[in-house]
Amino acid sequence: MMLQQMIGVFLVDDHVMVREGLAALLARDEYVRIVGQCGDGIRALEDIQQVQPDVVILDITMPGLNGLDICRELTRKLCDSRVLILTMHDDEQFVARAFEYGATGYLLKEAVSDQLSQAVRCVARGERYICPGLSIKRVTTGLDDPYEQLTTRERQVLQLIAEGKTNRQISEALNVAVKTVDTHRSHLMRKLGIHDQTSLVKYALRKGIVKLQ
Repeated sequence: MMLQQMIGVFLVDDHVMVREGLAALLARDEYVRIVGQCGDGIRALEDIQQVQPDVVILDITMPGLNGLDICRELTRKLCDSRVLILTMHDDEQFVARAFEYGATGYLLKEAVSDQLSQAVRCVARGERYICPGLSIKRVTTGLDDPYEQLTTRERQVLQLIAEGKTNRQISEALNVAVKTVDTHRSHLMRKLGIHDQTSLVKYALRKGIVKLQ
């Protein structure tokens, strides 16, 4: 009988207590090992690429870069890492976009604890996992959605603007020049057809990129 391989899991959630709770739950599974964790959307991309885990457990609402856009970037760069979205969002548009962006599983935080290990194992095998009670009825993202035309860097700048960061703060967070931030801001506003910061923030809220505190 072939021994089951260990599943390396990386946790991405902006709440330390949530990450600690997830780690404690997964510690019950002898074949799951936590290989890293992060609470910042921008840093998560770099950390995950360095660790290259089998499964990334990823919340949607994250500072710096939201979980869906992290998922999109990871599935483009890390073919061997599977993404399990773990979130409070049960809207079918979030579910649809998650799978369109390359997620392998989608689990709600209200799910019972046993489902977490089950979902991780399923996703690690490359099998799609959808939380019971959820379904994908339609997908409205695509080339007709101007948001899909934004680069990952432009999405980062958009989210940081919506979070209330100044150009200088954004430049420090992304380690780029302020002039580069200005350029990205101009490009993303032109692509979205938005011409002022207030409208940009409202757009980010409607899109679920950020939420009201």
